[in-house]
Amino acid sequence: MNTTIGKGITITGSIQAGESVTIAGTVNGDVLASDYDVTVEAGARIDGAVTARSITVKGRSTGRLIARDVVRVQHTAAVKGDVAAPRLSLEEGATFNGSVEPAKADAAMIVAAYRNKNAPARPA
Repeated sequence: MNTTIGKGITITGSIQAGESVTIAGTVNGDVLASDYDVTVEAGARIDGAVTARSITVKGRSTGRLIARDVVRVQHTAAVKGDVAAPRLSLEEGATFNGSVEPAKADAAMIVAAYRNKNAPARPA
């Protein structure tokens, strides 16, 4: 299964996903899909941390990217934030402003999951 956040959708707040997520709209908050894939489509935007098995960015991402397997930054992407993943794929033409920490991927996944579980509920 796969959840798609459509082009005309803006979400403010954290997302916890039990399946792969494709973002075509805007997310202002963190995305936690530790065992699944997250894709940020061209024209989409995420302002927050993304934690996933693999992350593919084709649009804009501002915030930490934490992946168990790989972070792919494609030629249409603009990424501003640190990456914690064992592998990083950066295509020619992509914009990347941050640091890469391959050795810290597992620890970052654990911390992100803990913080998300213990985050206080936000009023609606």
